[in-house]
Amino acid sequence: MNPQYSLAKVFFYFLLAVAIAIVFLSHPFMRYPYDMWAHLIAIDNNYDYTSIPEGRKVWHIIWREIFEFIGLKREDILLRAETIHKVQTLISFGAIYLFSLVVIRNLYISVPSLHHRYMAYWSTIIWFTLFATFSTFYHHTWTLWYSISYQVTLPLFFYITALTLILFLEQNSLSKKVFYMLQIIIISLFILKVHSMEYFYYLLYMSILLLLFAKDTWIIFKRYFYIFILLIIALILFSKSNNGDEARLLFYLYNFQFVELYNLIIHEGTLLVNGINRAEASINEMMFVILVTTSLMSISLHKQHLPISLKIFLFIIFTALFVTIPLFIFSSGLASLFTKISVVNRIYYSSSLFVLFPISIYYLSSYFQRNKQLLIFNISIITLLLATILYSKHYSTTPTYYANIQSLKQSLFEEKVRFNLSKQQIEIIQQELKKYPEESYPSAEILFWARGDIAVVLKYIYHKNVFWRGRRADISKEKFNNYCASLDPRETLCQIFETPDNFPPYIPYK
Repeated sequence: MNPQYSLAKVFFYFLLAVAIAIVFLSHPFMRYPYDMWAHLIAIDNNYDYTSIPEGRKVWHIIWREIFEFIGLKREDILLRAETIHKVQTLISFGAIYLFSLVVIRNLYISVPSLHHRYMAYWSTIIWFTLFATFSTFYHHTWTLWYSISYQVTLPLFFYITALTLILFLEQNSLSKKVFYMLQIIIISLFILKVHSMEYFYYLLYMSILLLLFAKDTWIIFKRYFYIFILLIIALILFSKSNNGDEARLLFYLYNFQFVELYNLIIHEGTLLVNGINRAEASINEMMFVILVTTSLMSISLHKQHLPISLKIFLFIIFTALFVTIPLFIFSSGLASLFTKISVVNRIYYSSSLFVLFPISIYYLSSYFQRNKQLLIFNISIITLLLATILYSKHYSTTPTYYANIQSLKQSLFEEKVRFNLSKQQIEIIQQELKKYPEESYPSAEILFWARGDIAVVLKYIYHKNVFWRGRRADISKEKFNNYCASLDPRETLCQIFETPDNFPPYIPYK
């Protein structure tokens, strides 16, 4: 074996090990009362003001069964959060890597498989840094906002897309085809059940693929038409019974209200481009770098130089353009009718833009000596990444990409992203509990009031009876006292849990 090739292979696995180690070292964003707390609470508490639709609780049930199996108890809620974050971030890494690898090896058929793996690796790294948003006080990447939620359906959408591409574009044994198909069906049902928006992305990706490969599609359909028909009917029936998102578009089309439909699209699209699409926190400098490198690749395409599959290249281009949907009035307004106006900004995450960066750099680097191409490719990727970060930090008027990198950096330091209170402060709360009587009458139950972050510790770590009306509710002492005035003191003893000295101030959503 070529020593240079062996060294490149070792270096690839070193990079892969570093990335996986970083995932294990990272910590979830845990500020209370953001959405991840609704999901952590709902794992063991079906009600408790979490406002999660019944159908989406499949995710919570799965994690409840996992925690019961491994013996991770309810009072270990913070450790549960760490576990979910690490597992689902690893799932995200694997899903994005597989999607990138499948697309890239079908784009560059004639290059060595190790080159495919390098491109897929950098594609995955770019995905982790590319997509982010801002909420109230915090700017974080996708993984920090959604690693503790059922929106693991996003990387799963990329995963089943990869499997579908394998079935459609590659030769496999019958057993592998059946195995991939079963995974697609099971994961499709899961996505439709818990967060159907991601399945809409899958259908769009498949529509583009089938149009680009229309001749091949027709041949496959004629051969397996009965399977296609059964699957389509099953998916329609399942989505109708489990889809929690109302598609208003169908209502207007069924009633021939085309003028009203157009006016609604323009109205909601205008609202979106005026700020609801969160473009300032989502569009970043790296996206423009990708635009430039892809343009250079497109200009320099030449069959005799490095053959590529033009259809796959167009597939990546078209699906990458999904990032522009929330940016224009008509496209964003139309998208809001398929989903909801408040979540159109999440369509950014469906874009395959991250794949374009490594494939374009690889193509451009192929103009150099073939025996040094992989080295030049890796150096170019790293150089452009660092240059983009430095530009974003020091020169950009909206340093969004640098904020994305800072978010990932913060996840490596627990104190930056942890729950509002430290482990020591949580232990102080336990010590403070000893100051309060357990009961005043033999049958009386103590009912605590505490500020929000302390209340959730009392309720979900120490399992005390707390006057709590959901993570968003800000209940004053006066409301608590008024409530207690209606209770029989022989049955309920009301206690105000005083905030211990030197605790940081509690500001919801900060």
